[in-house]
Amino acid sequence: METLKGLIEKGIAEEGYVEKASENNLDSKTANKGRNNYTKYSRDIDSLGLMGCQGQPWCCTFQFWLEVQEFGLETALKHWNMTKKSYVGYNCFATYNAFKKMGKVGMTPELGAVSIFNFSHAGRVIRIYSENGQKWWDCLEANTSSDLSDRNGGQVKIKKRPWNDSTVKGFCYIDYSEPVYGWIKDSGRWWYQDPDGGYPRSEWRLINHYWYLFNKYGYMRTGWRRWNSSTKEVDPEDGSGEYYYLEEFGNYEGACWHEKRGCNGAMERWYVE
Repeated sequence: METLKGLIEKGIAEEGYVEKASENNLDSKTANKGRNNYTKYSRDIDSLGLMGCQGQPWCCTFQFWLEVQEFGLETALKHWNMTKKSYVGYNCFATYNAFKKMGKVGMTPELGAVSIFNFSHAGRVIRIYSENGQKWWDCLEANTSSDLSDRNGGQVKIKKRPWNDSTVKGFCYIDYSEPVYGWIKDSGRWWYQDPDGGYPRSEWRLINHYWYLFNKYGYMRTGWRRWNSSTKEVDPEDGSGEYYYLEEFGNYEGACWHEKRGCNGAMERWYVE
């Protein structure tokens, strides 16, 4: 099933991809690193008969590529208010104007929205959250670096941005039509969709009186897992965090829960009235 969550998951998996010096090793994340704007994203869009603009800035092309990867070309074009003849998904401001013409732009971050920045750059809202009393949103960006104002840094990067980011020209809203919510099974793995289309990621979530742990892709974890509350990471690569054992019971058609156990074997079922 094609979903916004699937699109975001694909985008997160691309973090760390770097642009290439030539058309060699386009599918490798790190090989043939260069500054000539060669990428697999432009190649793939070119292969669809659209302007992938190989060798040119690719921040917006990357966002359209994600749309195609999850939904296919026909739906991707519909989402972006374009046709094959009118396609301008390679250009940030032209893309913004295509959405604006249809009345689908605004200044409030929404999950899945394409963010267009005043400095000719594009990103994607992949997470909305509060921290220390302030609201933030994570932005998946391409052809950039860790610098919030970089539009030609040469890699795919996730950045934490303030709610009222003054560099945003506007958000392009896409209706992903995901009316269902609750537990959803995807390729044998479970995740939970909220009524607003969002889903828990890298966090504990209280659902129907019981606590569940979700990884950075939004999938529920079972068995022995580490949780670093400081970095909000599940099974961090450096081995940090506390161990918990999460045991699955029942099925997701009816009652279900997890048990949380510490390393000493003591079991605590987290049930909240």
